[in-house]
Amino acid sequence: MALTCALLAGSCGADEEAVVPEPDTEAALFTTGLDALLAADCATLAGRRIGLVVNNAARNAAGEPAWGLLAAAENVELVRLYSPEHGLGADRSGAVGDTVEPATGLEIVSLYGERRAPDPAGLADLDALVYDLPDVGVRFYTYTSTLYLCLEACREAGIPLVVLDRPNPLGNTVSGPLPPGVADSFVGKLPLPVRYGLTPGETARWIAGELLPGAEVEVAPLTGYDPATYLDAQTPAPPWRPTSPNLPRLAGVVCYPGTGLFEPTNLSVGRGTERPFEVLGAPWLDAVGLRDVWTENCPGADYRVVAFTPRAPSDGKHTAATCRGVEISLNDRDAFDPLRLAAYGYAYLGRRHPDRTRPQTTFLRAMLGDDALGRVFAGELEPAVLLDTWAADAAAFAEQRRPYLLYTETP
Repeated sequence: MALTCALLAGSCGADEEAVVPEPDTEAALFTTGLDALLAADCATLAGRRIGLVVNNAARNAAGEPAWGLLAAAENVELVRLYSPEHGLGADRSGAVGDTVEPATGLEIVSLYGERRAPDPAGLADLDALVYDLPDVGVRFYTYTSTLYLCLEACREAGIPLVVLDRPNPLGNTVSGPLPPGVADSFVGKLPLPVRYGLTPGETARWIAGELLPGAEVEVAPLTGYDPATYLDAQTPAPPWRPTSPNLPRLAGVVCYPGTGLFEPTNLSVGRGTERPFEVLGAPWLDAVGLRDVWTENCPGADYRVVAFTPRAPSDGKHTAATCRGVEISLNDRDAFDPLRLAAYGYAYLGRRHPDRTRPQTTFLRAMLGDDALGRVFAGELEPAVLLDTWAADAAAFAEQRRPYLLYTETP
């Protein structure tokens, strides 16, 4: 099947129809943008000199890394690699320096070290910058910031950004507050809800249409993709390949939009354990009380009081200390709303442990885009009222994103 690319200039609006591939059968099998590109002999990249924004999670259906496949393509010249936070191996914490990929000898320019964006002047020798970076679908995961900055650099350099599309592992659900504009922070830079329900290709289209007029985006789209489902519900289901060292399991990704919002507190979110972001605790936590609050107000999971010990956690919290905590075991993902964990959890901590929790206001605001959880913690706002406000924001964004969607739900 020939690959169809969706081309978007900054002028894309509500009247422009998305271009998607015509399926060969009524029930096309799931295929990533990378696999579709390779099946078409890289036709849309033929004769181009390209850079590639990529990490180890970007692989084809056979498990081969994207950079090796594009380096071997006869009709494409891969000039250099760019790596996001966590490096090319998706296994690093903290700043990462420039290096060389040993198998291909390609230069790796880190976008999480001395720089956060490609130098537009450094793109002058390229015909396009290709972006193949699996994401987790959460606002404060830094890959959305990387996508924005790459597209901004491409606009200045006068070249297109070509996105090899990947699924949103959380599906197309939208939830959380809608911030007013682009922020300075690299954590939560874009005016997106916490769960924004877009693939990387759709996100790039939205950025170009709403934030960076004149930027040029090409999307190698997914085929056989049902946007309403989780990653492991596609047919065939692709494996979850960790995009960072602290998201080894898809279950942790599902919890992350809620449990990740406890990072600005001094509670452990399970870094340094086998189930990061699926457990929350501290040596002093009244875990029984938190379990009861979540059990009553947060359906879709079972909550169990546990003891856990972080070993060399990347956040340095409670290293080698026994924490009292609550473990989250999903039993109905469709009923589970991770943001309810944050709303009711902050309210509980503000009542039970106001002096020990110590939320970092600036960090929390950067992640969330507003001060609402701080107000819940202080007892100034009820969780139910907050969630109603967030639902209205989510509905507004769901309408705003409509012109940029590429995929329809499977009946």
